[in-house]
Amino acid sequence: RLRRRQRGIDKKDLQRAKKYGTRHSNRPRPNGDPTAMYKYHDITYIVNEVTGEEITSYANPLKLDPVPIDEARLVHHRRAVHRIQTDLNSWKSNTILVVDTSGSMKTADVWGTRTRLGAVWISIALDFLAHRLETGAASASDVISIVTLCSEPRIVVREQPSTWVLYNDLVQVYNRNLIAPRGHGPFVPCLQLVEGLLTRNPNAACAMALSFLSDGKPSDAACTKGYTKEEWTDKIASSVEHLAKQFGRRLTFAAIGIGDNQDFSTLERMVDVAKDFHAIGMFQQPSMTSSAIGEVFTSVATSLTTTQSEMTDLDTLKQRQVRQVQRVSRSKARQEIRHVTMDDFYVYPVDKIHRTVYREWHEGRQKHHKWVTSNLQHPLAKFVAIEKGPFGEGAERMAYRFFELASDMTTIVGKPKVAKESRLILDGEGSSGDEEARKSFVKVFCRTQQLARRLAEQFNKTLDATNRVHRRTPRVSFLDCSVYQLNDIRLGKQSVLVEERLDESKWHKWNANNGYVEGMKQAPAFSEDELRDGNARLDLQDHLDLIEEGSEDEDESDEEEEQYINVHFSRRSTDPVLFTPSEVAQAFSHFTYAASGKRRLVCDLQGVYNEHENVLQFSDPVIHYYNRNQIDRKNVHGRTDRGKKGFVMFFETHHHYCGHLCRLVNRRFRHGRSATSSNTNHYRGVGGRN
Repeated sequence: RLRRRQRGIDKKDLQRAKKYGTRHSNRPRPNGDPTAMYKYHDITYIVNEVTGEEITSYANPLKLDPVPIDEARLVHHRRAVHRIQTDLNSWKSNTILVVDTSGSMKTADVWGTRTRLGAVWISIALDFLAHRLETGAASASDVISIVTLCSEPRIVVREQPSTWVLYNDLVQVYNRNLIAPRGHGPFVPCLQLVEGLLTRNPNAACAMALSFLSDGKPSDAACTKGYTKEEWTDKIASSVEHLAKQFGRRLTFAAIGIGDNQDFSTLERMVDVAKDFHAIGMFQQPSMTSSAIGEVFTSVATSLTTTQSEMTDLDTLKQRQVRQVQRVSRSKARQEIRHVTMDDFYVYPVDKIHRTVYREWHEGRQKHHKWVTSNLQHPLAKFVAIEKGPFGEGAERMAYRFFELASDMTTIVGKPKVAKESRLILDGEGSSGDEEARKSFVKVFCRTQQLARRLAEQFNKTLDATNRVHRRTPRVSFLDCSVYQLNDIRLGKQSVLVEERLDESKWHKWNANNGYVEGMKQAPAFSEDELRDGNARLDLQDHLDLIEEGSEDEDESDEEEEQYINVHFSRRSTDPVLFTPSEVAQAFSHFTYAASGKRRLVCDLQGVYNEHENVLQFSDPVIHYYNRNQIDRKNVHGRTDRGKKGFVMFFETHHHYCGHLCRLVNRRFRHGRSATSSNTNHYRGVGGRN
């Protein structure tokens, strides 16, 4: 009965199997009692024919069919194997799947398979490999290894290309039950094997994924004496830390807990450690069905694809090298310090530093810019210090702690700062490609930041000019930044972008460049059809005229706004409205689209709400750019600039948050109501979502 409950089989299903199913002979019980097997639909039921007692029951396991392999596919696979072994630079990704094969994985509580382990093989074969091959998300340059988590861990699949030949090998493992669950599941020896597989290829343009699946606590203490369980847990965490330090965001670390009511605290700690050192970490505990377990492996594959996209050069379509550094713990970097040490920081004297500030101005319709040489920011500063490893890593940049120092070379003067440099390096010989990447990053970042600042000033003036907005409604700003060129005898010239470091304990993300808006559990996923429809609507409605709700009759528009205030704010229409920081952030992004003539949109708004100054202080903006007359201009504002696609993603979700403030700040940009807009409801989605 317990097994039946675990497998989700109702008693009525067994009764139907016995009444309507086909009867098969079965081997007798140890005491000699005859037994019978009844099969009905997908249920198998075994009963003692003497006592009528139920012996066991299970759902018939899913059957996987191999894919026909012709000579061409076989030759393709063999060539891919040879290329993987002889040309490490050909690898696009390196995935290690750790599969728990300890004795508890033979438990039969997953619908559709005889054992937990069977469900895992199905999910790897179908969801991680076959689906990616069918959609083109994986190729023979994506390398896969599989390591068993058991008393004596071993590599059962070593550095194989993602091909249908590998799929058939996994099908055979599942169908013939070639790997039987048995023994314990110690984590440490398994992680040692994993480290060897991850570090064998030094190519920093290779994306990485480590999936660690287990159905319980590690059994290291039971297998090896001399350490307590807590000490073994620390060793496990240290192993994950060592990997995350090296690979950072290039590594997706997924811990998967199989089973109900299990203690997965060690798996969760492993994920926390990985995330603390900038790896993409996720812990998931799927329900006990093959499809749910498969969804977990799909999410790992999706993260791997995202990592590859971040590293891909849009001109050459090659994956670029990630800067190879040892990451610093996020939590450690949050600790306040007053002095620096030579062990953790590089220190430079003032004569080895050249600080410049980027300035832009307009004369008529002509824009001008120049780099202005400046002194260090604090009057007592004689040195600067930059930490040896980054405490932050994004898709495009790495962030380091940065300080100006007094004459003793250790005492920090002035406010804490953050130095940023490009995460990816350009193809080039030695340090030349490295420094060119830094300069390119600095140039694009400064121009993007200056443009965002000008739009922020314009937005604030618009708020000041209307009496409908309460004076305590927050304003917006972007941090000022400057460039420090550091002359290092060993490392050469290094250009880093430096700005004030905001209080991370108050850090907030109001929206992103992929349609995410504060309050969502995760960023929305857009299908190709939705994005295609969104593009068509942009063209058809003259770049989102659909959302412009103004009327050529201003009196009618004013009346609508007054009604909006009365209904939503319960105030007299003459009272100014106090808007929240979140409303201000979303309205600012919308405003930048209208104010730029529908060519730019500032988003990925993140930073701190300074309550004392009543200002949203933003850092690292993303600007999407699209000009219908210059459609070939792409990535104008860096790699995070998604162009027209970025517009679609923003407005697809913004219609849920587009409110009265959006209407107020964008009124002067309207050219009349769109012919297709027949009511006062806000835009219902570029891609047609409701």
